[in-house]
Amino acid sequence: MRLVYTRPALERIAEIQTFWADHTTEDKAEELVTSLMEKTKQLLANPLRGFPEPKLARLGLGHRGLLLGRFKVIYYVSGEEVHITDFFDTKQHPSRMRG
Repeated sequence: MRLVYTRPALERIAEIQTFWADHTTEDKAEELVTSLMEKTKQLLANPLRGFPEPKLARLGLGHRGLLLGRFKVIYYVSGEEVHITDFFDTKQHPSRMRG
């Protein structure tokens, strides 16, 4: 298995880092982003660990969500790849979720 981060997921992680750097410190923002990226690696050992994501079922890719604190990692599995499509802050409206 291997992790694949989509462009929208990488854009979102950059947004998260910028937001948290503006509201805390650069170091804390970097720690948060590093932690989120590291924790996604657990999907390599158990790619179906997360729960089915009903808000993205219409896309037909079998999107799943894995809660990591206040963030939800949105992903789907295709063959031997886990595609990370979003790092969603659960404090946001679900309509902002990227699949």
